[in-house]
Amino acid sequence: MAEERGLTIDDSEFEEARLKAKEASRGEKKTASNLLKLEVYDIDSLSKMPNVGKTDDGAKFGRHNITARIQTIFHSKKFHDSTADLPADAQVGILLDRTNFYAEQGGQENDTGKLIIDGVAELDVQNVQVYGGYVLHTGYMKYGTFSVSDSVLCEYDDLRRAPIRNNHTGTHILNFALKEVLGDGINQRGSLVAVEKLRFDFSHKSAVSDTELEKIEDLSTKYIRQNCAVYAKDVPLATARQISGVRTLAGEIYPDPVRVVSVGVEIEELLRDIGNEGWKGVSIEFCGGTHVQKTEDIKDLVILEESGIAKGIRRIIAVTGEAAHEVQRVADIFSERLSRLEKMKYGSEKEVEVKAVQQELSQLSISAIRKQGFRERVAAVVKAQLEEQKALQKAEGKKATETVMGYFEEKKDERVFVGRLPGVGANTKAVGEALNTVKAKNKDKVVYLFAMEGEEGKEGGKVVHGCYVPEDAKKKGVLATEWANSVSKIVGGKAGGKEPTAIGNGTEPGKVEDAVEAARKYLERFEL
Repeated sequence: MAEERGLTIDDSEFEEARLKAKEASRGEKKTASNLLKLEVYDIDSLSKMPNVGKTDDGAKFGRHNITARIQTIFHSKKFHDSTADLPADAQVGILLDRTNFYAEQGGQENDTGKLIIDGVAELDVQNVQVYGGYVLHTGYMKYGTFSVSDSVLCEYDDLRRAPIRNNHTGTHILNFALKEVLGDGINQRGSLVAVEKLRFDFSHKSAVSDTELEKIEDLSTKYIRQNCAVYAKDVPLATARQISGVRTLAGEIYPDPVRVVSVGVEIEELLRDIGNEGWKGVSIEFCGGTHVQKTEDIKDLVILEESGIAKGIRRIIAVTGEAAHEVQRVADIFSERLSRLEKMKYGSEKEVEVKAVQQELSQLSISAIRKQGFRERVAAVVKAQLEEQKALQKAEGKKATETVMGYFEEKKDERVFVGRLPGVGANTKAVGEALNTVKAKNKDKVVYLFAMEGEEGKEGGKVVHGCYVPEDAKKKGVLATEWANSVSKIVGGKAGGKEPTAIGNGTEPGKVEDAVEAARKYLERFEL
């Protein structure tokens, strides 16, 4: 392509750039475990630098890119004036005079993104932390170099921040719903606002029931569907604490002024009638995080899990937005599979499907409420299957016994029966009952019974086989265990038991006719 357009390629520079990109990519994997951090003495050094001030992060609540000035560059426990002399794969910390990146704090995860000098240099920002008011943007240079006093474009990743915004406002709404359903004794004990989920810890003496959980989720959804505007404003701390219904984190030291976030009512309106009891029906919290503009952005809130993490402390994990829609889609697909299972006729195929459904359900990350409903449906299927199994075993046991006893009634002079049990599946209990009946009522007879599931000539299926050997046949050398083991060599599996009976389970129903013939030939060695 380059030749077609009259262009030439400097292979050496291309290879150099490729290797740098490769090293930078490797560096991304190192960030989590070897994150650059400012220690106490680093912060002290910054405070003594004449041209370095604390970062103005007011723009983090906005939704636009901004330009900022590089104040200093941090690497390997030292401050630098440029990245030019640093290793190509160096992890770099950039301290700006202002930023629109959100640093990890208050339970909310940090932003990621880029610091760019268009066409000159770019830093891939993988982590943002704040240390005593200094916001450090950490990452790896993609190309070019940065120097102190350079002006850079700050571009956070909105595809990452958008679900975080959803989850943070969703956390406030969940907190409100918990209080409404479980009472005023509910107090926040911690939280995590991440891209993929929200986690909320709260004080409560007992597990939240399924009914309560459903009410909490329904109330949260109702609040979201009202499409309330979300308002935020800095308010003097003493005044903010007087707002009726405001939710705060116990033991938290808040700044003065404090940022108040209200879902549905403007801050000015709250302050005009600060003691209005009606505000208790509004989500109002002190919060320094990022939020949606209107609750319709959240779309839905789905609770995935409720559990205890310590004495008197419960934890809820939930998802919002597209993640909520995805777990609902997964639940719908599973529900359809469960409906098909409920309609299946009893048999080995259904038994296999029940086990597969149980295993899948245990691993599903879906609504806790729907998951409980699925557990109940599966339990009903298992119960019905057990009842069908018992009824079938009873019917097959009767049929197996009637087949053998009927044979000897019809052929009173016959002493041996070796053959299949028509209409009886691979039912160990049925075969065992038939053998015990012979042992009790026709104890002088010699019997070998075969029952199977699956088609002859095809792989798969099961075989149950068993024999009874009376005392006089045993004296002539016929052993039940030896007889059964000789059959197992043909149909597969193993056999065992205690004289005068033995039972085996095989895996090759297609070889049953060969096994019947082998069982008959075994007896030909003895004079019965």
